[in-house]
Amino acid sequence: MIKHISFDLWLTLIKSHPEFKQRRALFLSREYNPLNYTVSEIMHIIQQTDKTCDRLNEMRGIKVPANQMYRRILVKLGLKAQQITDDMIDKIKSTVYNLFMNLQPLFLNGSIVTMLQSLSNQGYSLSLSSNTGFIEGMTILETLENLKILEYFNFCVFSDQIGTSKPSPLFFEKVHYQSKYEKTEIIHIGDNYNADYLGATNFGFNALHITNQQYTINDLKRHL
Repeated sequence: MIKHISFDLWLTLIKSHPEFKQRRALFLSREYNPLNYTVSEIMHIIQQTDKTCDRLNEMRGIKVPANQMYRRILVKLGLKAQQITDDMIDKIKSTVYNLFMNLQPLFLNGSIVTMLQSLSNQGYSLSLSSNTGFIEGMTILETLENLKILEYFNFCVFSDQIGTSKPSPLFFEKVHYQSKYEKTEIIHIGDNYNADYLGATNFGFNALHITNQQYTINDLKRHL
């Protein structure tokens, strides 16, 4: 019997604001663009860097820090490694943070809040268990509070805060320990087949792979 539900975040509960990624690339194009890449090209560079780091996270089980991710981008934009300072990275992260908070993520679909409310009212214990990329756990917590859904989660596990990433069993062990339930009483829900579904089932959890962004609580009930 399922008693605890562990949710992934991105493309499981929320998605990026449609303007955020373009505005981030526009900032980088103005400030750190010696090769004069277009905004679209910079968006592609960011996307590819994100995917590369995701693969590294999954293969090694160790989170690539956001600072290193931004350094990789700056090198691809044409800066030499010795030109990139900690102050430069801090300025980028601060600017991106402000953009992110002004262009906050949207719910994946219109039923997300109702679903969380319903699951909580039915007595399920909920957690958020997410790999992070450029946006780190502390910023996500602020966002969840602004979106008024943080209250539904008993705890949150973010890869940048624990230093390990899904599908590593070390990540799921953190979820298991904090949940205080047996593995067979836990289901992990996420959109990434390798990190979320295989990672969870290999650890001994139940799992649900989200492939339809319009899923609702009725879709979940069949697995609870």
